[in-house]
Amino acid sequence: MTNELPVLVGIDGSRDGLVALTWAVAYAELHHAPLHVVHILDDRRQVDGTPPPTGVDDGSEVLDDALQELGRLGFHDVSLDVRHGHPAQVLLDLSERSRALVVGRRGMGGFAELMLGSTSQVCTALATKVPLFVVPDTWDPAAPPYKRIVVGIDGSREGQDALHFAFELARATGAEVLGVHAVEDRETRPDPSNWFDPARQPWIDTADELLTQTLDGWAAKYPGVPVQSRGVTDHPVLVLARESQHADLVVVGGVGRTAFSELRLGSVARGLLFHSRCPVAVVHHAES
Repeated sequence: MTNELPVLVGIDGSRDGLVALTWAVAYAELHHAPLHVVHILDDRRQVDGTPPPTGVDDGSEVLDDALQELGRLGFHDVSLDVRHGHPAQVLLDLSERSRALVVGRRGMGGFAELMLGSTSQVCTALATKVPLFVVPDTWDPAAPPYKRIVVGIDGSREGQDALHFAFELARATGAEVLGVHAVEDRETRPDPSNWFDPARQPWIDTADELLTQTLDGWAAKYPGVPVQSRGVTDHPVLVLARESQHADLVVVGGVGRTAFSELRLGSVARGLLFHSRCPVAVVHHAES
């Protein structure tokens, strides 16, 4: 292992865990970072009397599968670990000494609670200070990349952190950045009879202005990164999920002032993470 902070990935014996592992390897290679692969035995299984899944009592079979996948990928700068405890809490603790946390979207055991648990559980899971990547089983590592990173824009401080992350990654991978702002609040829209141009929805002008103001500064800082923008009238989950069909990654801030802020509360997070066709990155402000 090097002295670089590792990319932390949680595996649980499911196919999703191996998909997340494959994605984490690519991310670690991009950043010349080591990998820390962790399988967590949920102690609550013994407390409530629920038997552990067959063949993974000590985690050895899960680690063996991970080693086989790592060998297939030719990645060797890795440490493997079996821990005991609550999966989300163990991952959060370990993430404090990592550069990123990667998990599969679904899986056996406690990792599913990162997205499916109570509101407080989701908030705790997303309170990490490092980027959280959630990789769906719909991600195909063999497919050619779209060379596009979609980022949700809401004008917030956290949205700026998400943009910084997206532009850095786009520069490293040769991708373009597509900034998306979704407008959903119908109650604040003006009476259509007062519109100057019936074919032009006036609230989209506001979205376009926000996108222009937000993206222009970043485009100047990253002149080699192609930039596009899109103001859309629809629910943020639907907008981002649609864009994810032709993207390598969707990036959102952990906390925001508009509908994207519900990522911290769980409702939009569950919708986006379960409907996105590509991996999702949740990026938090350093003081969040």
